[in-house]
Amino acid sequence: MKKFLFIPLCLLAFNTFAQHSEVHDAMDDKYGEPGRDKLNAWTENVMNAKTEPQYTFTTAMNMHIISYKRGDKKEENDIKYYINPSSETFAMRPNTGSKKRNDNMIMVYDMKNHSMLMLNHDNMTGMAMNLNAFMSKEMQDRRDAGTAPSGAKSNTDCKKTGRTQEIQGYRCEEYVCTDDERKTRNEMWIATDLHIDIAQSAARSPYAAYFRSAEGKGGMMMMAKFYKEDELETSMEVTMLDPKANIMVKTTDYKLNDMGGRR
Repeated sequence: MKKFLFIPLCLLAFNTFAQHSEVHDAMDDKYGEPGRDKLNAWTENVMNAKTEPQYTFTTAMNMHIISYKRGDKKEENDIKYYINPSSETFAMRPNTGSKKRNDNMIMVYDMKNHSMLMLNHDNMTGMAMNLNAFMSKEMQDRRDAGTAPSGAKSNTDCKKTGRTQEIQGYRCEEYVCTDDERKTRNEMWIATDLHIDIAQSAARSPYAAYFRSAEGKGGMMMMAKFYKEDELETSMEVTMLDPKANIMVKTTDYKLNDMGGRR
């Protein structure tokens, strides 16, 4: 699967669509017709997303994530991931046990069509967004070529420790990656028999940087601890993995791009 650049603006887009009428009025008041036309043109581009009638995922997994502050547990979350490497699609669903945390949402990433869907299972509505609308032509070219941003340089030094252990039935090798400049250390267990790029499915999560540290290791990150100045910040562990899943999401079951207040 091609490298996918992190797009935090997607979060802003969701809020923009949720309050589109207010944004429309604000642009109209401040900039008049030119501002209104510009907003409408951008919105049309975002909504010009190509999607498939249904998506099938062949691998399902659950990642348990704990964040720490000064050595104490701060927050625990579970995220379910559904992946189909052959079709360049994946999805993620939070599993916090709280409806306030959008447990009813599933986000589907269609990398082939460069689109993302946010689907609400409670009311069977959703939005399909064109990811190219959030990227410059240069960013799109780098994404398609699988190259890093210009000037990007990694000071991380990764080494195998020689230690192994079995996690969820898979033999894993330990890697320790250090960055003296950032004063970070990552201790990761990689299953080389699993060729799944979790970094791409986590591109919009707050844990994206952690997942990306496992790229290029030739396998799937099954467990990891991330330190800053020798203080544990985050730990992750795969607590469920089904490499023979058959999960289907039918986009035709949802009413897409019903933005309510849009004019």
